[in-house]
Amino acid sequence: MEIGTLYVEELRATMRGRFVFVGAGVILLAVGCVATAGTQDTWLDGYGIIAYFLVPLAFIPLAAVFVASPRANRFVESVFTAPVERRDWLTAKILVGVTIAAAYYMALFPMVLVYTHHVGVPLLLQKLLIWAPCLLLASIAMGTLIGVLFIGESIAAPAATGMGVLLAYAGFVPLQELLVAQGNGATRTGHLTLASPAVLLKNAFGFTLAVGSIPATTARTWISLVAIIGIAFALAVWTFLRAQGVETWEASRSQRWIIALGIIATIVLPVAMADTNYDKPAPHATNAPSIQRLFSRAGSSLALTQPGGQPPARCCSTILNREEWPPFGTDEPTRRDLLVLLPVDSTQPVRDVHLQVTGENGLEATAPPATLAPAPQALETHTYLNDFGPAAADGHHVVTGWVARIPVTLIPTRPWDIGGVRYPLRVTGTYQVAGESAVRSFSARAAIDAQVSKAIYEMGVATLILPLLCFGAAFKRWRETR
Repeated sequence: MEIGTLYVEELRATMRGRFVFVGAGVILLAVGCVATAGTQDTWLDGYGIIAYFLVPLAFIPLAAVFVASPRANRFVESVFTAPVERRDWLTAKILVGVTIAAAYYMALFPMVLVYTHHVGVPLLLQKLLIWAPCLLLASIAMGTLIGVLFIGESIAAPAATGMGVLLAYAGFVPLQELLVAQGNGATRTGHLTLASPAVLLKNAFGFTLAVGSIPATTARTWISLVAIIGIAFALAVWTFLRAQGVETWEASRSQRWIIALGIIATIVLPVAMADTNYDKPAPHATNAPSIQRLFSRAGSSLALTQPGGQPPARCCSTILNREEWPPFGTDEPTRRDLLVLLPVDSTQPVRDVHLQVTGENGLEATAPPATLAPAPQALETHTYLNDFGPAAADGHHVVTGWVARIPVTLIPTRPWDIGGVRYPLRVTGTYQVAGESAVRSFSARAAIDAQVSKAIYEMGVATLILPLLCFGAAFKRWRETR
């Protein structure tokens, strides 16, 4: 009953600040803007790293300041002298931090619902949804310990320490991925990265962000993870209750050693104990199909233009609609002219051209049959600048070459993300050059960029709901207190 009463009062006090709703609205609006902007590219990777990784780690300095601020403003004196148990007050304080973390986590669901409506729930999203709350809990544990350890009239020290720990934990994640990709995950540096709870959680849940290997076993990782979170919470509570007074430390020599060893244990235990046998192939993180590499420094022998339009000035990218905005909409027909750049100089006549256009991985590409076998007089010519023309049979780059124009209708289907979805497009065929008896073959491969057209509007609406409610509550409070 006492803890419940203190929890309710602490939560009310936390939300009683004049600008607290403004701050909450700004944070949610920032995360929402990232979510909306991310619909133009691979949403899950970019947005997921920010919303489910970086922001949860920010609860380390937040929790540190939240716990340390009563000492800085001398409110804690009333806790030590009032007829309430100090452990009840600290427990209520921690529960308020957990409540704020839970509120942030729930605020992410409108964006997730938009994504899952169009794409489903790929493995990486499943992992992120369980990674984030565990990371929030670990961040609150570390932040609480930092906030308890600093006694002073300023929150600068716990805030700075929390930010330093945040940067270390965040930096260890890409470092660990890089080391694993290079086969050095079990080295001393690889073990050092396991000091980050984010790395431990990633290994324990069996997923990666960029590499193809995960630990074959996770038992010791789980033990290390539970141990450091438990040590952090237990050490924070014990230090607050047994080793500190109102304004100063009251720890004995043995108590100081216990605190020092506890802090060292939160660092050394996972480094020495967690699993580093990165021998298991990582599961496929998304629903994206396996796509053969498309990018080449030599560019592509294909180009895409508006009907009757000219080739792009920078010809020719392997992403055919790179310069168009917006990208093609999924499940919507888009009509364009596909230009096939034959590697033949315009001084050599070409005949018997037969082409075939094929979309891959859900891209439907259709063209009138007559345009797939153009007559010689239907071919066009194009002059390439800066030696960017296709390579002829003898190796030199064509300066002015033949171009076959094919009107195509493209329908991207079955998207595996709401933006930045690239569908391969293949063109094969044969043709004959005047004066040659042999038939030459042609094969080129490129891709188009597509997105779920209405997702950006749906995401924008979803991300505005909670920030607007926060700003409305802030305006109401301002009207009442001005």
